Amino acid sequence: MDNNWINNPAFQNINPQKLLLLNQLLGQANSKSKDELIPFFMAASAKASSMGMSFDDNETDLIMSVLTENMSPEEKNRVETIRKLAMMLSKQKK
Repeated sequence: MDNNWINNPAFQNINPQKLLLLNQLLGQANSKSKDELIPFFMAASAKASSMGMSFDDNETDLIMSVLTENMSPEEKNRVETIRKLAMMLSKQKK
């Protein structure tokens, strides 16, 4: 994935620290296989949470649209299913 996403005007309202973290994560994700991406991003999400950083629903939707733009419909569906499961698990922990 190239870094053109960061110039997307939709990202202009996201905290610069979040963008920096996201840019670092996406750089690391480039070396991962498709099967490794979901566990990688789940671990990254946990790490961001431990740093006191979270993304609201709009930010998450925007990030997911960027991450999945080159995926097949089946891959997008798989990511969305896992995302919903993660959200359900997160709500159970609260």
